[in-house]
Amino acid sequence: MKHLEFYSKYKTSYPPIVNPIFSKRNWWYVVLITAVAVLIEPLLFMSKYQSSVPFSFSYYMELFEYFLLIAFPFVALLIWVNRRESAKRSRGYGWVGKFEVIKKRSSFLFRYLLLAPGDSNKIKVNRHLFDKTRVGDFVLVRRDALGSVEEISKTKKFSGRLARRLPKSSENLFHAKDLI
Repeated sequence: MKHLEFYSKYKTSYPPIVNPIFSKRNWWYVVLITAVAVLIEPLLFMSKYQSSVPFSFSYYMELFEYFLLIAFPFVALLIWVNRRESAKRSRGYGWVGKFEVIKKRSSFLFRYLLLAPGDSNKIKVNRHLFDKTRVGDFVLVRRDALGSVEEISKTKKFSGRLARRLPKSSENLFHAKDLI
């Protein structure tokens, strides 16, 4: 997050994970299962698709390297995503900031809101929020503990609601004076 001073910290309560595959206790299961799969898969591949080629250790090692190159990025991605999620949950807080929309920009694929206070606060939003928001409106930006945007929502104008309710309450006061 660029401008931490415009955000306030709040406590979050994430729902518990029912059955985590990647936890601190069983991370080695994932590594063991992946290693066994990478060791066995070349044998299965050779017996099914390469029946004309005789079994050789050099050919097995070549297939092993190919399967390792395929499996490693997937397992690394799964472990990275899970570690990131567990780090976010373990911190137990998030950030929320209220910003004013000073300009709207749209390109062919993306829509951006430029926010104040701060400099170069440009945030990508979906089309529905972009169409619903006008210049001068306020938006709430919620970020997780790692700084990535979780939610962007338009805030209600409290002063506008207060101004609409004021004449009704003042009429009731005038009627109460007439009765006394």
